Amino acid sequence: MKNIARSEVMENPKDTIFRFETFPEGGNLVSGLSSKLAFKATDGKGNPVSVEGTIYEDDKFLCGIKSVHDGMGTVSFTPLANKKYKIELKNGKSYPLPGIHSQGMVLNLRKQDKEHLDFVLSQTKGLPHRQIYLLGQMRGMICCMAKGILKDSLKISIPLENFPYQGIAEFTLFDSSMQPVAERLVYVHPQKKLYITAEPEKTSFTIREKASIKIKTTDEKGNPVRANLGISVYDRAYNNPADPVNILTYCYLSSQIRGRICNPTYYFDEKNSDRKEALDLLLLTQGWRRYVWNAVEPDCQGQPFLTDEINGMQTLKSKKKDKQNEGAEQLIQVFGAEGNSQFIWTDSTGRFMVDPDKMKALQGGYVYLKPMLSKEFKPALELVDYFPLIDSIKKNRPQYYPMEELSHYKKEQILDLPVISSDSTILLNEVTITAKGHKPFRDKMMGRLDSLAQINLNYTYVCGCGYLQNYKPDYNAHPWWKPCHISSDKRTTPIEGKQYEIVKFKHLGGNQFSLIDKQTVVYHANHYSEEELLRMNNLWRTKGYYGKREFYQPDEVDIQLSTPDARNTLLWAPSVITDEKGEAEVHFYCSDINTGFIGIVEGVDGNGLLGNAKCEFRVIRK
Repeated sequence: MKNIARSEVMENPKDTIFRFETFPEGGNLVSGLSSKLAFKATDGKGNPVSVEGTIYEDDKFLCGIKSVHDGMGTVSFTPLANKKYKIELKNGKSYPLPGIHSQGMVLNLRKQDKEHLDFVLSQTKGLPHRQIYLLGQMRGMICCMAKGILKDSLKISIPLENFPYQGIAEFTLFDSSMQPVAERLVYVHPQKKLYITAEPEKTSFTIREKASIKIKTTDEKGNPVRANLGISVYDRAYNNPADPVNILTYCYLSSQIRGRICNPTYYFDEKNSDRKEALDLLLLTQGWRRYVWNAVEPDCQGQPFLTDEINGMQTLKSKKKDKQNEGAEQLIQVFGAEGNSQFIWTDSTGRFMVDPDKMKALQGGYVYLKPMLSKEFKPALELVDYFPLIDSIKKNRPQYYPMEELSHYKKEQILDLPVISSDSTILLNEVTITAKGHKPFRDKMMGRLDSLAQINLNYTYVCGCGYLQNYKPDYNAHPWWKPCHISSDKRTTPIEGKQYEIVKFKHLGGNQFSLIDKQTVVYHANHYSEEELLRMNNLWRTKGYYGKREFYQPDEVDIQLSTPDARNTLLWAPSVITDEKGEAEVHFYCSDINTGFIGIVEGVDGNGLLGNAKCEFRVIRK
């Protein structure tokens, strides 16, 4: 067992490839207008590199530049179209600045506080006065729009109360014809989050002692809120500092902007006094894909992407439709994965809905729907399935991985000592036993359908004489004119993979017959796919609610056993709900491993606020 927690991480090998990029605020540099230019330096593996250098205007010193956080920094200057600009770094590399437009508009965020965002819009002198629009949106939802007449410059103050959540807000500047000319990303409301505290009952516990962690959730004003939390407690040896990811970094940054982010937790750690400025640098340099505005078809606003119910329609494909059934409400039986069922009615047009209450009652996997009309009417169901669209979106999203490599360690401490319990029982190494078997059905409902199909469509049995009946056409050891002399209740079900004899006779008339063939065969039952079983039973299937997964927790009896307890994960509770006071308490037993443990608490409240917390304690031997 390797203890990577106490290993010193080696420095990543330096790569000869060096990248230096520049990013004008708002999109472009415009001649004669004061502009902010952001820059970022990385090595060939995307790791940040600190840089320092100089901007030259026609080979004359203009100003110096220096990165301030993870290879990123900014510089403000006024470019001119008739001048040539370049950046020379102290490493000897030189880079030209982006092209400078002879005229245009510039969008600059001048000030940001807890209540307002102050933007300054500028345009080239001599251009006619024009009407402009500044639109702010978040998560595809338009939050505000300001308009004004731009002469040489215009200051616009945006109240932050227009934005209900924490996260990235996008501001797009439009000209009078509603064409986008500049855009800027701003991170707003970092204080709007779910505040979580997690406190262990003690700072240290003995092995196999019952432990507890008290949790409290509040909003930004300190008011208690109810929240749904996920809690895990695990060996600190598995805490990977090279992969600093949590619910805040993923939902607010990694899934929102392009590229890989170095140490994303830095921007959410309140101990870092410069985290807001550093986050603004990240958005200036690494922002998301360029937004293409479509004023005719805006993004979906307020419509749920995935509903809590199942919607569909029943149609009758038979040409001989009964007038009594046509246009009338019809009954549909709905099954859960365990075979439990409910009934619903269609409306007069055939539309139906399985509401959340029924979905909850049938939770556990797939939901099966069966029309109760006779097959002669050929009823068919059309279900609204959102998952192909969801899967297509997932395929197009890049995989997120930490930037640091986990394979470079030095001074590793290899712990080869066996795990020994208090009564000197030694825990042996794991042994895995594998065997080839049949693919099981996903749930009991499909298994039941398969069993019925085997009985109804494959009436094969072993008679009292030991012959296999009805396995092959005409191979009947006991046809009607020569019945088995042993009673029929002695029939048995054939065993998969076992050898049996089958016999074929020819009837010569009366009680006369002759033996044609006798074979020894290995019995294999018919196997039906899930699609075939659904079609045979006139059923439709879609995904339903899945039940809450439970993590193994030893009880008082288990903890008294002499069997070694080598659990590295003491608790995994994916759904812990705090009460009206915002409080919850979780209990668990420590294992035989005496080391430090880490508790991670993450979750969301009813208003969509996200939060996380961390606690630590030790497990010691008496």
